[in-house]
Amino acid sequence: MSPDRPNLWRILSDTSALISAHSLHFTALSILFLFPSSFAAVVYSLLSLPNNPLQTLHLRLQSTFSAADYQIPAVGASHLLVSLISLIFTICATASISSSTFNAFYGKPVELATALKSAIVKFLPLLATTLAVQIVIALIVSVFLGFVAITSNGIADLYNQYYLAIVIAVAVLMVALMFYLQIEWSLSNAVVVLESDWGFAALKRSSYLVKGARGVMFSFLLFFLILAGVFVICFFKYVMIEYGSGADAWNCWLVLKIAAFAVFSSLLSLYSVAALTVFFIYCKASRHELHFEIDAPNGKLADDYVTLPYHVIV
Repeated sequence: MSPDRPNLWRILSDTSALISAHSLHFTALSILFLFPSSFAAVVYSLLSLPNNPLQTLHLRLQSTFSAADYQIPAVGASHLLVSLISLIFTICATASISSSTFNAFYGKPVELATALKSAIVKFLPLLATTLAVQIVIALIVSVFLGFVAITSNGIADLYNQYYLAIVIAVAVLMVALMFYLQIEWSLSNAVVVLESDWGFAALKRSSYLVKGARGVMFSFLLFFLILAGVFVICFFKYVMIEYGSGADAWNCWLVLKIAAFAVFSSLLSLYSVAALTVFFIYCKASRHELHFEIDAPNGKLADDYVTLPYHVIV
């Protein structure tokens, strides 16, 4: 194996070392961008439950005030607002963390001002790339739904076992295709932040870089998918069920649990974005596109990135 070729353990260990060496800086970025995004996602999940307190308040306001005198915003508008806020903070977090991780890896000073500048400059390119991905996903889903609609036309028994088998097979193929595209395009955000490509060009560039390391990327995505799955299960068990019970919904213990889950979600997002940036660096190194060497004998990064004093990290 090439000394610069990525492997999962190497990427995760180097990511952990980078974040530990600049813990104050990455903590600041997490507080600025990741925690608000994670907290918004938690709130959005709670708002999706039936009979949540905001829906109850909305109904009470409607019954108290005349619709002719006051326009009470619908709860659905709150969902849209939370989603928009989450998207904005996520894009800013991706740009700033990717930039800081790359600078730390390169041995450059890791400064908060540089990270914030990257979040501003790369916001629109990242948004355009995100929209490009969503367009492709929407097309795939539309083709699947169109296939189901066409094939179901004229079939009297939609629960026919042969028809269901075909639909399930096509659905599995669709999911497999989307996961494959996720592997191919996993480095697109790092490409946008650290190079000049964006949109569909960034997706093509990501596919080129990940070529030869798809197995490692599959393991990488599976690792974080398992962690995210454990997080969702624990969140559903310890927060959503208690909140949805309606019994003393907003007690202090529940609020603390919501904050704890938001912090854990922020850490998971931080490590995933930083690790993808490290993955991006190793993919470039394996193609001899970098201007510095990775410490090949030990299979680790050069030691200079951990020697920066803490007064330059924020």
